[in-house]
Amino acid sequence: MINKQNKISWLLFLSFFAINLSSQAIVNIENLRNENMIGVFQTLSASLDASRGNQDRDNYAFSYRVDKNTKSIESFIILNKSERQRNNETSDESTFFHGRLVLRSETKTDFEFLGQISENPFKKYKRRKVFGAGFRIAIDEDIRLGIQFLREDEEDLLSRNITTNRYGFYAHDDFSLMENVSLNATLYFQPAIDDFNNDYKASALLGVDFTVNQALNFSIEYSYARDSMPPINSDKIDEAISTKFIYRF
Repeated sequence: MINKQNKISWLLFLSFFAINLSSQAIVNIENLRNENMIGVFQTLSASLDASRGNQDRDNYAFSYRVDKNTKSIESFIILNKSERQRNNETSDESTFFHGRLVLRSETKTDFEFLGQISENPFKKYKRRKVFGAGFRIAIDEDIRLGIQFLREDEEDLLSRNITTNRYGFYAHDDFSLMENVSLNATLYFQPAIDDFNNDYKASALLGVDFTVNQALNFSIEYSYARDSMPPINSDKIDEAISTKFIYRF
């Protein structure tokens, strides 16, 4: 068992590492779900870092999430805004919206609808829209699998549009590492229906959550994304490490 002093040292090390490597992490849609809980739940999270010297840098990200659940329907929306500034000039900013509606059933398989709109010049696209529907399967108390059919519409920085029909597969699991510390992992794979092997998007998100109290959490997240056919002049791989403070109410 890790003693209290080692826990604090480990946390400070990870916090320093994460803040100095922070980038535009993928928004973790699966984390913070209030599944199987009835009511309205709201969450605010923030990630901030800054540096001063030869260049002044300020990076921030804010996210708001609200879940509304009944016995038969679970729904949530996520709004995210992030920005990078260098010498008081904005070098990059992005916005993200995601909505999900889940129709509960008496079996382990639920039907879900989703809609997503994002703007992210950092990843070389002006706007990306995704709409779809599929199934969400409960393997056990913690593991969830998803199978979806998606319609994707991307507009790059040159205002060129590409529309693609995709399959969507995802898997999510939660692990308890110790008291007040948990690990969550999510994998996404979205291949094109008519070009399964060559045109795909894949991502992995790994998060460590530290529970301070019932309302406040601290999270360290690592994200990896690969786009086999990215916009022109954009890298196929994008990685990020970020720290977040999360408030539930």
